[in-house]
Amino acid sequence: MRKIDVSSKPETLRSAKGYGRIRLKRETIEAIKKGKVPKGDVLSACKLAGIMASKKTPELLPFCHPVSFDYVEIELRVGEDFIEVFSHVKGLGRTGYEMEALTSVSASLLTIYDMCKGMDDSMVIEEIRLIEKRGGKSQWSKSLEGVKIKVLSECGMKEFIEGKLTNLGAVVVEDDYQVLVSTQRLELSEIWGISYAINQKLFSLLPQVLREGVKVGIFEDKPCIEIQPNREVIETFLENFGGLIGSWINGKII
Repeated sequence: MRKIDVSSKPETLRSAKGYGRIRLKRETIEAIKKGKVPKGDVLSACKLAGIMASKKTPELLPFCHPVSFDYVEIELRVGEDFIEVFSHVKGLGRTGYEMEALTSVSASLLTIYDMCKGMDDSMVIEEIRLIEKRGGKSQWSKSLEGVKIKVLSECGMKEFIEGKLTNLGAVVVEDDYQVLVSTQRLELSEIWGISYAINQKLFSLLPQVLREGVKVGIFEDKPCIEIQPNREVIETFLENFGGLIGSWINGKII
């Protein structure tokens, strides 16, 4: 058993929305609306419990990463014989907030159950599910959709790189390419500032592995990325900077 290593992933704006529903007697709903539940204000307590639970998620789930987030909101919809709970968690992180959203919904529903169980033994928590997830690869990798990339590589790396690029939405070609990715040494006109910034980040993530690192520049009038022929370096580079390649087209790096 282990946690997933997310140390090499980029920090991106991420969000998740959870949903849950609890079924109650109509009399119970009326008591909640009129504030006649003995334990107090059910709806306010439900919202507060959801917000507090989102912060405690890694303490409850052993393989959930402790993450910081910047925004939590709980919304409720009260029907004739049900209450629906919607949670929204958002922040800047290396992993998503699905579990925080689902945990907050669960705590909100359990709070309703706890506060009303003395007057309603028919309650049923019917559904808890994720309704939306944004950020991470699903967001930043879209800029590679349709970009034509040629790969020059030996040492058995060509298929590995092509597979990674394809997963990011790129079109791998041999001719008429827009961007060249190479593990071979080329006479490229390097754009030193971009190379330096990328290698600073890569070194912080892979100090024991990074040697040649990455060079970004122009080769035969096309954007070119010359990268150290190491699987870990290649994977970490594409995880953190793959989405930027989509803007390096038409002979310009912007």
